[in-house]
Order: sequence, then structure tokens, then C-alpha cells
Amino acid sequence: MAAAVLVALLAAAAAFLAALPYESELVHSPLLRNTSLTPDARPLSPGAGSDLPYTRTTLYFNSSGTACEAWLYTPVQGPAPHPVVIMAHGLGAQKDLGLHRYAHPFAAAGMAVLVFDYRTFGGSDGEPRHWVSPQRHVEDWRAALAFVKGGGLGPGYDTERVSLWGTSFAGGHVLVTAAGLQPGYVRSIVSMVPHLDGVETAKSNLRTRGLPAVARLLAAAAHDKLRAAASLALDRLQSVLAPPAPNATAPAAAAGSKAAAASAAATDSPAAAVERVLAALRPAAADAVARLRSAAAPLLTPAYVKLLGAPGELALMQLRPAEIAAYFSKHPKEYQGGWRPLVLARVALETSSYRPITALERLAGVPLLFVSAAEDSLCPAAAVRAAAAAAPGGAAEYLELPCDHFSAYGGEHLQAASERMVAFLRKHFGMQEAASGPGSGAAPAAEAEAEAAEAVEAEAEQGQQSGGSGVGEEEEGLAPHGGSEVEAGAAGAAVGGEAPPEVEVA
Repeated sequence: MAAAVLVALLAAAAAFLAALPYESELVHSPLLRNTSLTPDARPLSPGAGSDLPYTRTTLYFNSSGTACEAWLYTPVQGPAPHPVVIMAHGLGAQKDLGLHRYAHPFAAAGMAVLVFDYRTFGGSDGEPRHWVSPQRHVEDWRAALAFVKGGGLGPGYDTERVSLWGTSFAGGHVLVTAAGLQPGYVRSIVSMVPHLDGVETAKSNLRTRGLPAVARLLAAAAHDKLRAAASLALDRLQSVLAPPAPNATAPAAAAGSKAAAASAAATDSPAAAVERVLAALRPAAADAVARLRSAAAPLLTPAYVKLLGAPGELALMQLRPAEIAAYFSKHPKEYQGGWRPLVLARVALETSSYRPITALERLAGVPLLFVSAAEDSLCPAAAVRAAAAAAPGGAAEYLELPCDHFSAYGGEHLQAASERMVAFLRKHFGMQEAASGPGSGAAPAAEAEAEAAEAVEAEAEQGQQSGGSGVGEEEEGLAPHGGSEVEAGAAGAAVGGEAPPEVEVA
């Protein structure tokens, strides 16, 4: 009796979570993918009035049977084969949400850059759309790395000189991707404003949001997960009940007398009798399951939660108005794939157990550059500073920008970060330094950056003549600026509670 009551209670809880009638901020309409080519996703190349120092083409690679789309930036000058930087975006984002701003200085400095979208985002295939999952994202990173290292880009790209660049959520992914690889497999790693520890993030959310708000988000995640599980179970049941495919390998001619006799005997066995009964019932069962699936369709659609929102809203990231404005400031006017600031709610069940910081100890011998933002409320600078100090062999470099998380992606902070990143990557690629300029070892200065932006805008104007809006509108003129730079060893003392180290203008 007690067991029956427990089962009934569990069933009622499952039904309640599947319906979640009290949660009005979730979105249950499936996100539809737009496959049209947006202006910011068009190929880029020098010529026709443009002096871009690289070309940008679109290609695809396979990740767990799904095609991931990538942009390949190839320098037009400098000796081939070119070293390669692999890049991807952070939580719920895709390559057209500002990554061109970083790929541009890297490619202008003589490095090839592969910028890819995770499965279900941007130009990549996969359903349901906007499925954020640390495990799936790392699988995509490893597939991208295997594609490049396996020579998928062709002979003009150096498979022995490959580095990883990730920001925010991907700032942790690059650590996990490279952990445990043989020495030299990746030349270096740049981890920008990285998410490092889901446990600490969960504790912070409890302190700032409170238990009821956190429980509300977890209930939404369980709601989405339960819907997905029910949909998958019905799909598998329909597959089992589907009529068996005809045996294409059976001989057209009748079998010999011995085989025929054995077949006749088999048809009289108890197992064959059961199979005949099941075969007779299969059409009716399949029809019943199809009717059930149709009736339950409203309860089987994915549940989406807002990617970002104001404090108090049901959102993965709760941000101040200034942070929200900074987030959208780097976005194009038209999103590739029909992007919306929504993600599958189930991700909230994974993030608290995702701890890229634990991969750090398995990165011995890999040069690291950590970049943090002093006012970052999502990925605190103190945690990034501590990670740099804890890197094996004390080999990590560290740069701290005087801004919040999303302001690091634009303006003077972008300029400071780009200069340091370009110098770091070129150093570990063994690229010879040259005089400052678009194809040199240093990142482009403000004037060179502005000229490149004008070139991209010229490309965009050509696209507008055929109905597009400008690619170059995402670019902006950048003024030189210094972030604060702290050596990794000194950073450790600051985290330990002593007086902060003196900083040096970068």
C-alpha cells in the first residue's frame, strides 16, 4: 500500500513539473531556425576597394553526427602554413555575436582563425535549438580540434601550431578540452573572463538571489528535462512499434528443401506464435502511441528560459541595466539562425556541477593567458587571478581589465585585450616579431583598426546594394588603453588576503 502511495505521489509530482502551470516566464514555443544568409555572416575578402588583410570563408565539420558551421579567417600575407587559433563563444552565444572583433586582430597579425558555432546555434545544425550543455559544448570543441589537427583545413594550415581561445563559458571549455592532451598538442590557451567553478557560482546565486529564486530556476530546468525525457520515450516506443523493414538480403529464389523444413519448424515454435500475436497487435499499439503523442504535444515542447534579465526575473544571468546594454552593444542588427536570448532551461541542472578549474592541474606545460574584468559580477576577477596563480609551473600570464564582464568585448578594453592576446599567441607560435601594422606581430593600433573597420563597412555597403545591412556596423574605432596587469605569482598573494599587488599599466 505504501509503495502504491509513493508511486502515485511521484507520478503526481512528475505531472505537475511537466505542466508547471504556475510559471509564466518560460517560453514553450519551439525556436525556428532561419537558414538565410545574414549580412554579418557573408564571406569577406580583399579587393573591390577593401584592403582587409585576410579572407573569411564558411566551412563545416562534424560533431557527433551533426554539422557545425565555422568561419575560417586566412591571412593573405605571411608564409604558409599558417598557425591556427580555434575560437567559440560563451553561454547561449554564437559566432556573430561579436567574435569577429577578436578574430580580426588575430588574422591581421598573420594567424588563421577558425570560429565555430556549437550545435543548435547560429549556422550549425541540430535540434532543439539553443541547447546549452557543457558536455555537448566540450564535445564540439574536441571535434573542432580534431578537425584542424587532422588536416581538415588543407595544406595551407599548420596542424602542429594550434591554440585555443575561449571566452566566458568557453573560457572554461578550452581548459577542459586541452586537459590531459599530450604535451605540445595545443601550443597555448587564452581564457578570457572565464567561467571556472559551477559550485562557487551556485553559492553566489544562493547569496544574491535567495533560495526561492534558485529553486524556481531548478524547477524550470526539471520541467524542461522531464518534457524532453517523455518526448524521447514516446519516440523510442514509436520506433519499436514501427513495422519491421523488409529483409532486402533474403534470396529471391526459394531456399533448399532443408532450409525450408527448418523454416517451417520455426514457425510452429512458441516464440514464433508470440511474435505473430505481437505483430497483429503492433498496428493498434502504434496508432495508440501516435494518438497519445499528438494529444500530449503541448506538454512535450521544449521549455526555454531567458538567457539574461533584470534582478528578480527568471533568467540564467541577472544583470544590471548597464550590463544588459553592454551585452547587446556588440550584436549585429540581424542574427544568424534567428538567434533569440533564450536557452533550454535544462542547462540549470548541469552548470552547478561543471568545474573547469579542476582541469587546471592537467595542463602542465601548456602556456596560459587569463584575462579577467575587475568589475565582473558573473566570473569574478579574484577567481581568475587565483587560477592564474595556481597554474602548473606558474606558467600562466594574467591581464585584468578595469571593466565589467561584457564591457571587455568592446572599445578601449577590447583594444587592450587584443594587443596582449596577439603578442601572447605569436610568442608561443614562434612567429617572428615585425614592425607594428595590420600583418605584424603587434595588434593593430587604433588607426589600423579603424582602417580595417572601414574596409569591412565597404564590404557591407556592397551587401546593402543587394538588400543586406552592413557587416562592418559591428566594428568600432578603438582608442589605445591600458588594462591592469598582474603577474601570476603576485596574484596569489592578493587572493590569500594580503595587500593587493601593485599593478602596471599595460
